[in-house]
Amino acid sequence: MSSSHTRRRPTHRKGRATLTRESVGRAALDFLGRYGPAELTMRSLATELGVSPRALYNYVEDRRDLITVAAEIFESGWHSPPLDPARWREDLRAFCRELRAHYRRHPGMTTLAYSENITMARHPVMLRNVDALIGLFAQIGLPLQDAYRACMETIRLVAGFVELQDSLHDRPPAHVTPDDLDRLPPPWLRGSPEDLPYLSRTATLEPDSPDTLFDFAVDILVAGIAARLPA
Repeated sequence: MSSSHTRRRPTHRKGRATLTRESVGRAALDFLGRYGPAELTMRSLATELGVSPRALYNYVEDRRDLITVAAEIFESGWHSPPLDPARWREDLRAFCRELRAHYRRHPGMTTLAYSENITMARHPVMLRNVDALIGLFAQIGLPLQDAYRACMETIRLVAGFVELQDSLHDRPPAHVTPDDLDRLPPPWLRGSPEDLPYLSRTATLEPDSPDTLFDFAVDILVAGIAARLPA
């Protein structure tokens, strides 16, 4: 039978888009960003898609498989900027900024993957990005062991910042008001001025934006890597 007569799966049925394994994974990724990891269940996602929970099992084995598909889609969407050893400081900063933006576009994915013990960085795109970053550090003179460590610390810095800092500003918890986020020290670090002389004095400082804090953290990372390079 010619390809022009090959039967294709319909893209819509009864006015609703048909499901595929990829579309279910993308729906889960979108669900995570809007409702958070705790709300993602097979039943809640099925309700969101307007299908029965049983229908989802035609495409994913269970919730863990669903999260794995979502993680692979998350990984495939991250494209590293060019990394040139001759301008490694600038390129590393650009790498961190773009990776941060990617994590923020898909909030909750990293936390969920770790809490559910879903192995991240398995997609070929993500693996190549990690390999390229290790290669950058090796090419500027770090021993391979340190190049690997620097790569992992870079990813931990970005992922940790997004989960612990950006998430508070992007999706403030119900018990935290935006005004509290903009005050120093934050509510969870306040105490008696007599017992905390330096921390209490931070109340006189101008609060930093998340972008300023992120740039500061990346500057420390860059300086630390530069300090370990051969003279």
